[in-house]
Amino acid sequence: MILDCTLRDGGYYNDWDYSFDLVKRYIDAMAAASIDVVELGFRTLQSDQYLGATAYTTDSFIERLSPSTSLRLAVMLNAKELANAPDARVAIRSNFSRRAVSQVELVRIAANLDEVAVLGGAIEELHELGYVVALNLMQISEIPLAKVRSFGQQSAEFGVTYSYIADSFGSLRPRDISPIMRALADGFGGPVGCHLHDNMSYALANTMEAVDAGAVIVDSTVQGMGRGPGNVRTEYVVMELSRRGQTKANVTPLVNLVERDFAEMKKSFGWGSNLHYFKSANLAIHPTYVMELTKDERYSPSEIVSALDRLNEKGARSFDVRRLSEAVQGEPLAFSGGNNVDNWCTARDVLIVANGAEARAKRQEIEMFIRQHRPFVLGLNAHLPIDLSLVDAVAVCHPERALLDASALAALDCEVVAPGELLHELKITVKRHRDVGMRVSGGSFTLEQTGVGIPDPLVIGYALALVGCGGAKRALMVGVDGYTLGDARHEALQHTLKIYGSWPAAVELTSLTRTSLDIRQGSLFAPW
Repeated sequence: MILDCTLRDGGYYNDWDYSFDLVKRYIDAMAAASIDVVELGFRTLQSDQYLGATAYTTDSFIERLSPSTSLRLAVMLNAKELANAPDARVAIRSNFSRRAVSQVELVRIAANLDEVAVLGGAIEELHELGYVVALNLMQISEIPLAKVRSFGQQSAEFGVTYSYIADSFGSLRPRDISPIMRALADGFGGPVGCHLHDNMSYALANTMEAVDAGAVIVDSTVQGMGRGPGNVRTEYVVMELSRRGQTKANVTPLVNLVERDFAEMKKSFGWGSNLHYFKSANLAIHPTYVMELTKDERYSPSEIVSALDRLNEKGARSFDVRRLSEAVQGEPLAFSGGNNVDNWCTARDVLIVANGAEARAKRQEIEMFIRQHRPFVLGLNAHLPIDLSLVDAVAVCHPERALLDASALAALDCEVVAPGELLHELKITVKRHRDVGMRVSGGSFTLEQTGVGIPDPLVIGYALALVGCGGAKRALMVGVDGYTLGDARHEALQHTLKIYGSWPAAVELTSLTRTSLDIRQGSLFAPW
């Protein structure tokens, strides 16, 4: 059997907020293609953020879709939500009607190994309500075969219909599949299934290996849509199993859905295997780290690889935003230099220019502002969105960024403010250099004999320290856009700015372009 879970797994990209018309086209195409089971989405128990319809997949939403009676429908529960519920049985009763009045047939529960034991009560309630239940074990590549067999036995004790494995890290190769599926089948003694990711482009080969090893139900998604690199593609599985004579499904009714709706979404969201997902799979790093690192253009490929290496050093099998922040920032940095910033920009307005989207969109207005008001212009790193002849100095303090920008730094005619030790180690020669050392102090801004201390390894912190120690009248910023709330980079920026606000040497700070950071907001267009 083929279980298509496109809307459920793909919802990580759009908060499960698909248009109703798309969902309707999708389920009609699935029915026409004779796909065995369609998992429409999650049945989320509770959330403190906005999520779309397929995060909850309520019975009333399904009724609006008027799905074909030939289509078997499923929803998924997260074991973590059940484990955190005050009473899992009550949570089930509160979120599921009796099967007799619901069009949902199958409920799948996705669990890590340490969550399985507590699921008995929830599974009993689902059975009493009349649902077929499947139990999915995640992160299977990290679990010994003996424990896979034990999970199968536990699944049998719970009385579930299907026992499943999920290759959460996408790190399985075809040769790994058969032993796992056989261990699961030995323990369970019933029908087994698999959900296989495409981090290393093995998803189709792995799926066929699983079928050959006895899997009776396999997951897939249209265009491979899914978290991180995505999954095996439904259209490929249909064609391959059809060639083998192992499915009645037909790919033809899916073609428009595949090549129009979901092809456009793939262009927009960009799922699919790449170097970073391949590396994360080899290191058994949770794919959400790669999703977070790659979704913003300000991280270079080499910075992403360095972050993955740091994550690997400490283990990253579950996603944690704090761990991501540490990986991006790296170990505390310190580069010696001088502290020659006294009277550097005394009593002047300093305009700090970053390469954010807001600055790129307002390039002409920023250049007009500089020509009219004559501030001291301090750029963050070498690549700036404005005419470089208007820039007085560029601040550089992070080694990876400096190494990537080495040729651009060497070509600058303006002053480069950077720790001398940093430039020496990286063998970067600049035309004009102001030597100011930098040390990540962990909790404060300081002026030291060898430079400045800053709380986080961020060039904006280095620049603000320079401005404060240099005697500026006030600091204005453009292109320091911030990120979304909850993003580790946003939290690090906000942390630096908060500490700066309490530093005795701090000057008044105002953003003249739109920012999501909690700082004073002004405008390029206001009178100054």
